[in-house]
Amino acid sequence: MRQFLTVLKFELGNYFKNKSFLVTTIVLMVLAVGIIAVPGMLFGQGTKTENSAGQAVETRKEQPEEDAPEDMEEQERYALYDMNGSIQDPSVLATYMGRNITWLMCGSERELEEMVSSGKAEAGFAVEDLLHYTYVVEDRSAYDTIQETFSEAAAMTYRSQVLEEKGLDPMEIETLYRTQPETETRVLGKDSAGSYAYTYMLIMVLYFLLIFYGQMIATSVTSEKSNRAIEILVTSVDSSSLIFGKILAGAIAGLIQCVLLLGSAVGTYQIFRENWGGLLDNLFDIPAPVWMTFAVFGMMGYLLYAFCFGMLGALVSKTEDISKASTPVIMLYIISFFIAIFGLNDSNGILVRVASFIPFTSSNGMLIRVAMGSVEIWEVILSGVLLAVCCVGAGVLAAKIFRFGTLMYGNPIKFTTALKKIRER
Repeated sequence: MRQFLTVLKFELGNYFKNKSFLVTTIVLMVLAVGIIAVPGMLFGQGTKTENSAGQAVETRKEQPEEDAPEDMEEQERYALYDMNGSIQDPSVLATYMGRNITWLMCGSERELEEMVSSGKAEAGFAVEDLLHYTYVVEDRSAYDTIQETFSEAAAMTYRSQVLEEKGLDPMEIETLYRTQPETETRVLGKDSAGSYAYTYMLIMVLYFLLIFYGQMIATSVTSEKSNRAIEILVTSVDSSSLIFGKILAGAIAGLIQCVLLLGSAVGTYQIFRENWGGLLDNLFDIPAPVWMTFAVFGMMGYLLYAFCFGMLGALVSKTEDISKASTPVIMLYIISFFIAIFGLNDSNGILVRVASFIPFTSSNGMLIRVAMGSVEIWEVILSGVLLAVCCVGAGVLAAKIFRFGTLMYGNPIKFTTALKKIRER
């Protein structure tokens, strides 16, 4: 135990003295705080401006209507040529369009075109009847929506006139069609839509944590082997203490970095939550059971893969061989990652259920089921036990392969060959 603690302390010191580790942590924390704080401050200024504007509007509303200026809203001028007198009241048409429009009535299409080309009117409408018209404009913008607005207003005017001719009240029918049922949602289980954002975020955090630190563990083991420092270490320190010290040091360093990043992001959002108007609640309002599942399953899943990276790092003698040696482990986790990504859309599907009990995929699978699906407590316990047993087994195997591979130089040793040699011994 003393040797293990010595190795653990030494490896942690290497992480915390590493400038790239410190700079990366600080930069990511600053980015996390800035991404949340800066928009939060801008939203806060916008909200204050909007509130003050709202109060000013209320103050104006208290004044008598006759004192209000007639040109309070910007006037829009459009030419209108009603060929057959189908429009009974142009002001009704403007009301349906929802715009403050001044109609410039024309007696012919030529006059309407002259109004538009001279700039007296922004655009014009030559109306044959309410269902057939020509839109006239000088230069049409890509964002021009006035034609669609006029079409909707013309259709509404047409319906109103037809209904009035039949003795029906258009407003009553319009109110009838606009009536919507009043509903409320009662979720008896989990709200997958509400928990999607933070579940996706936690899966991504675990992905980058494992890939980044897993490669660092493999590199650390191989670099000591390539410069033959391992020969000195194994003579004074037990090989099991070495491998466990390296892997747990990486786990602790990664956990600290993860806590700092997530903590700074969540803490900053709590400060600017009112400014955001609760917009990011689905991302940072994470329930305690989800945090516990992420901590327990995430850490055991990390250790499982870290042991795999450590044993593979001991089977190669050159750092340039690490990528090739660690490819099977990376591919295995990528499969787990894609199962999780697809499982986000079907948290109670058979794929996620099976993945939640397989040790190499349960860190993601059980997280999704706890956060978004339905899961029994015995399933969580069983999955945790299976993952813990597999993690311990991987640790024991990693120690044996590390002991065998550290003094084996030359070409990379195949994993199957290492297992065969271990059995022979």
